[in-house]
Amino acid sequence: MDTKALDPNSKQLASDDFVISHAFGADGALILHPGASNPAVWTWKSYALADARARRSLETDATLPEAVREVLLASGDQCQINFDDGWLYGELPDLQHEHYGDPRELGYFRFAFNDGVFISARRHPLQSVDDIRQAIGRGKIRLPSPLTLFNAVFRRFLELLKAEIAKLSETLDSIEDHIVGENWQGERERLVPVRRQIVVFHRYLTAAISLFRHIDHADRRALPEELDDLIEALSRRAETLHAEGDQLQQRARLLQDELMAKLTDQSNQFLYVLSVMTAVLLPSTVISGLFGMNTGGLPLAESAHGFWIIAFIALAISAAVYLIVRRIGGNRR
Repeated sequence: MDTKALDPNSKQLASDDFVISHAFGADGALILHPGASNPAVWTWKSYALADARARRSLETDATLPEAVREVLLASGDQCQINFDDGWLYGELPDLQHEHYGDPRELGYFRFAFNDGVFISARRHPLQSVDDIRQAIGRGKIRLPSPLTLFNAVFRRFLELLKAEIAKLSETLDSIEDHIVGENWQGERERLVPVRRQIVVFHRYLTAAISLFRHIDHADRRALPEELDDLIEALSRRAETLHAEGDQLQQRARLLQDELMAKLTDQSNQFLYVLSVMTAVLLPSTVISGLFGMNTGGLPLAESAHGFWIIAFIALAISAAVYLIVRRIGGNRR
């Protein structure tokens, strides 16, 4: 594979357009120029699946088991995790990169690793993966094994998700203050996207927890002890965040119910006012309709004050109807 060296000061390894490769020593430090005097213990290869060359490279990689290759090159996205013949591989959620998409939207992080290599693939730039890559380049973290990279990426995803959930919680606090303070007009438009975002995060956390439980129970005997402990620890962290998301979802649902109750009460008030107006104007409508008939024999037709007499009668009846309706409405309340 043809590569081109990058700036050594950035601590990035050689790469091409569709794959970025990193090599790590026994102490977990990034090795810029692996060689006999400075051998690499394991490597990380990150593929951009949007490039056809990346797909061809994975298809022709004879070192990958068939099951691993199928997951990395699958046409659709699906949360999954498997362990087979020393390889842990699958597909887990991650947040899209803030510079290339909506950071609140989820993407998929495809991975496969054994003791000597970690392979990752994605359709869209992912925030957690890029954050870990930047931290490695700056020397902030050391990764002595592929397992520690998997741990770092998924923990970073949970940290980012926790930050997004905290922002959603602040938004719910603001919406709740407006609803309680009777300044709730327009809050429905704010609440709907918040509920949608909470549902999306909650759904993917539920899927991730189920996958960790499944792999832990189904392959407990086959899993190395270190990998089993890591999966159990990640599962507990995901469950904690899932519980926070569940509470947030319940809050959003309660606020939605309270908001709908206020909207219903407002609609009932409008209907009550409309009903009162209809009842008050009905006698005047009937009277004006009767006296507006173009027929002979109408009373007061020849009177000089006939119009004012009929108008007074209509107003008196309307006032009486209004008092009756108000009295009935007051008794029902």
